[in-house]
Amino acid sequence: MNVLRVGRYRVLQHLGGGGSSEVYLAEDTVMHRKVALKVLRRLHADERDLRHFEREIRCASMINHPNIVTVLDVGVHDEIQYIASEYVEGETLRQRMSRGPMEVAEALDVAIGVAGALTAAHEAWIVHRDIKPENIMLRRDRGVKILDFGVATMAGGGDGTDPLRRPRIGTVYYFSPEQVRGEQIIDTRSDIYSLGVVLYEMLAGYPPFDGATAMDILALIVEGAVPPLPSHVPPELCGIVERAMRKSIYDRTQTASALLDELMDLRLDLAITRRAEARPTSGTRQA
Repeated sequence: MNVLRVGRYRVLQHLGGGGSSEVYLAEDTVMHRKVALKVLRRLHADERDLRHFEREIRCASMINHPNIVTVLDVGVHDEIQYIASEYVEGETLRQRMSRGPMEVAEALDVAIGVAGALTAAHEAWIVHRDIKPENIMLRRDRGVKILDFGVATMAGGGDGTDPLRRPRIGTVYYFSPEQVRGEQIIDTRSDIYSLGVVLYEMLAGYPPFDGATAMDILALIVEGAVPPLPSHVPPELCGIVERAMRKSIYDRTQTASALLDELMDLRLDLAITRRAEARPTSGTRQA
């Protein structure tokens, strides 16, 4: 798609996308700032594409949180429907993880940012349903932003007229067991499971469940035991991941705010331990 200008936005660079929507780096010629411009070509979009796009606008605009990308403007220009959002300079979590496993402290910081964003979304009764490394941006100042509410739904409301998109490699890794089973009611605990998978992958360098085909992975998500994390991961953090990834929603960590509290408490405990270990003992002789 060769777009030079959409309304007041001058396109600078293609950032990604696919299907009927694309994302560009653009300049807001009125406010003189860079934005991420997501456009949907209405003539090439089907009804589901339109619903996803409109849902993303509605859900993202309902939440104001520092760890969620802010929607700045929406509109239609020459049959092109668009969303202008803040432009986040940095990289996706997927790009970061391509360089290998993350240190415990770094993974904790990212998980805390995502858990904070999910807490705000869930308080607005919004289930993201697509938490994965591609939808998590890491800013250059180490801040965290979550993106893409295109398949979000209202908590407990189901979505019988718009079932989950067909599983795809790259997405199925983060499906919760209830998503795999095709249950009509997908609530906030599905996002908690997905964040547990992301946290596992940040620490281990690979997802907990893998296989030759998407069906192999889906079967493991429903029936497979979560493999142990590497030995360098603190037992307390292993426990947090295990509770977030339990098969039954009733056994799983129940709220994003509870998960956030656990992660923040652990980060504080680890920081205190590091400081204590670094402090010289009173009997140490100075050279």
